[in-house]
Amino acid sequence: MNDTQQRDDDKSDKSYDQNLEKLNDLNLREENEVSERDKCTPTLDYLQSVIKELYTFNKNSLENNTEKVSYNNEVLNEKINEVLTLLKTNEEAAVAENKAQYFYLLGRTLSVTQPVTEECINVYSKAVKLNPTHLDAWNSLGECLVHLKRFSEAKYCFLASLKHGKCKVILRNLSIIMREAQLLTNENVKENLNAGIEYAKEAVELDTTDGESWAILGNAYLSLFFRRQEDKLLRQSINSFEKAVKDPVAAKNADLHFNRGVALKYGEIYTDALLSFEQASILDPMWTTAKETLEDLIKYLTSTQTLYQRKGQVKSKRLQQMTESLNPSCLGLYNNKIKTLKGHVMLEHIPLSKLKAGFNANNVICGRVVCVVYNQEPVPYTFCLVDKELSCVVVSVYNLAQGRGPIIGDSVAIPEPYLTHIDAKYINQTFQYPSIRVNLPLTMVVNKKNVSAECVSQPRFSSKPF
Repeated sequence: MNDTQQRDDDKSDKSYDQNLEKLNDLNLREENEVSERDKCTPTLDYLQSVIKELYTFNKNSLENNTEKVSYNNEVLNEKINEVLTLLKTNEEAAVAENKAQYFYLLGRTLSVTQPVTEECINVYSKAVKLNPTHLDAWNSLGECLVHLKRFSEAKYCFLASLKHGKCKVILRNLSIIMREAQLLTNENVKENLNAGIEYAKEAVELDTTDGESWAILGNAYLSLFFRRQEDKLLRQSINSFEKAVKDPVAAKNADLHFNRGVALKYGEIYTDALLSFEQASILDPMWTTAKETLEDLIKYLTSTQTLYQRKGQVKSKRLQQMTESLNPSCLGLYNNKIKTLKGHVMLEHIPLSKLKAGFNANNVICGRVVCVVYNQEPVPYTFCLVDKELSCVVVSVYNLAQGRGPIIGDSVAIPEPYLTHIDAKYINQTFQYPSIRVNLPLTMVVNKKNVSAECVSQPRFSSKPF
């Protein structure tokens, strides 16, 4: 690093510290003894109703007029300017009623559309400086800082507001920002993700009927699931999403259905996953990701079923040649006793035909990879495995680094396999095949060797910002 870079970094650090110090000063300000809320505020009430109409217009434009975006933006900008003029005209009367509330309403008007400007930050900062107990102002300031990617300052705003009372919106925002990638490090990731769950739980406790809070909790559980790969976390995520969609208001949110679809897909509950992605694309026709994810999942299930039925489209003679060389040495370390919590155990090598649904304790299977299923997404890595009896099963491997999966012709041994029977339906299509799910690639043996740690990679889940 040269001297110029060092000076720039020092300047950046100093600026960042000043921003946090400025926000800290706002929170330390003494509260007024006489509450401003008890005053009669006809001017502010009128302005607030006008701004509410402005937000309603913007929301309806986004939801119902996707084909007239340009026109609606022009109309919206005109309405914003009209409200700003109205605020300026009534500034003296509004400030006399409640100065902090006036600046809050001004900030609301300035932040209707994106991108957020520095002016919004300054206006909201004035509001919380004048009234440190103004939770809505703290929250709006935090949200603006998020849009400017000033996440540490935003987090401070949300936390500062909690000193003056709990609000489900702020708790939800805290849950989201605790999962922000730029704030996560190897040292704090576990603590932050757990905190994200706790904040979402608090939001739910404040209003158990609020679907948005349940949705945020579902996202928080899903984020931690991707880190820990614990089935319990995935179930908790899915259960939270189920609660969320029962709320008629939240059920109109395309993000909710999409994220629910992601959780269901990882749980291999494919029928509901397909319906969730479909609903997301219906609610937001312009969101191509939802539609593409639905189409990709249909293609994946179709390809998987076809390749399973045709055993990778490998001819019988070739299958026999590929599998006849399978022998106990292909089991690798599972050809001997392995150390477990219950002591040293010898796993029994069984053919695929003897697998039972669920967890096959103390058993190990072995076969050859006859095909790899193409998947637009890298997770799961899916292939068809054929054993010496020429029985076939689909294997879906999670947490495998891209480009590190077994290829056609490789021998693969899987200890204590977990077998499920996929039975999914969508419109006029049915997808059925036996599947083994592998959450821990390190347990597999490929070509008589253990899978190395460099082959493991954890997927990450990210939801849209507020």
